[in-house]
Amino acid sequence: TLLNENENCDIYINKAQVNITNKRDDLAILNYTKELTIQKRQLPEDHPNIARTLFSMGHCYVTLKQYEQGEKLMQEALQIRRKSLPGNHHDFALTYSSLGSLYKIIMKSELALEYFLKVREIHLASGEPDLPDLLITERGIRMLQASDYRVSSPSLK
Repeated sequence: TLLNENENCDIYINKAQVNITNKRDDLAILNYTKELTIQKRQLPEDHPNIARTLFSMGHCYVTLKQYEQGEKLMQEALQIRRKSLPGNHHDFALTYSSLGSLYKIIMKSELALEYFLKVREIHLASGEPDLPDLLITERGIRMLQASDYRVSSPSLK
């Protein structure tokens, strides 16, 4: 029944969070997969909860150094969020920040910078930016810009 599936969904979310806390992202992925199966039966395909589950799964894959799969899921979550949330929603900043960090890890500095700049834009547009998040974002931007300058400047090669 629908009620039982909703309860199971909550159970899978809780199990996934416990597994992440215990550094068992592999098990968390299994829980998120079960949760996603239930969500896809119950919710419209562009529901924010589906995006949240895909995003969380993507994070688990990144933690496990399965970067391609992590990127794929986070990009899928981003596409759903673009359809279902206002452009300045906090979930966008979180998604862009995570994708920026992923691209930084896999040495795609231009993409990383692009996403970190989007994070900054969202924080500043909010009127009340989360200061620690904004400072972390600004630091990431400066580091990427400095590394790009070193790479592109002939006098520093």
